[in-house]
Amino acid sequence: MVYCTRCGSENPDGTLYCKECGAFIGDDEEKRKMDGNVYSSIKEYPITLSYNYKEPSSRAELLIRIIYVIFLNIIIEVWGIVAGLAQIFQFFYVLIYAKKHKGAFDFITGFFRFYFNVTTYTYLLTDDRPPITSEDIDYPCKITFSFEQSSRRIELLIRIFYGFVLAIIASLWGMLAAMVLFIEWFYILFTTKKNFGLWEFSVRFINFYMRVNAYNSILTDERPPLTGD
Repeated sequence: MVYCTRCGSENPDGTLYCKECGAFIGDDEEKRKMDGNVYSSIKEYPITLSYNYKEPSSRAELLIRIIYVIFLNIIIEVWGIVAGLAQIFQFFYVLIYAKKHKGAFDFITGFFRFYFNVTTYTYLLTDDRPPITSEDIDYPCKITFSFEQSSRRIELLIRIFYGFVLAIIASLWGMLAAMVLFIEWFYILFTTKKNFGLWEFSVRFINFYMRVNAYNSILTDERPPLTGD
């Protein structure tokens, strides 16, 4: 039997992906077989993420990405202001009614989809350029949200303090992720392919980072685990 290092589940010998959480559990040689397959986050959290790993990568896209990401981040800044206002509205709506407003939830998650796609493109997880849309499109990296209408007023207060702690952790982790991004950029430049270990590190950071942002944006009351699985 093979035990999953992510969730601890037992799997039959020779299994490449855990039958419970979908994590890659093969050895280093078998990592090559992962090319073109989906790498999923844990399923137990309301915000789930998945990534399509493709080893080949374009040198030309490294340069295009620098310019395109600047343009995309300008859009994020403007869009993010409106999403922030929707978050403030959601805060008071939950405070009064003890439930989420579906329209505000959908607007914020639409922004998050675009933000997530831009983040994965920025961190070299895919060479596909993210389109400017809030729709759930066919993109190599995906984020999905479970809508739970009921919400706890007390969690609004807890979120202020716990969310701050999580944001500090995400910031420190992000410093390491930035170094990994720098190394991965040059790795692709010289080899025209991704390094699975560096790619996976960025995936784990983005998993944690997006869950923290979703929690702080009142998309879920479930506190994110301190893991990037």
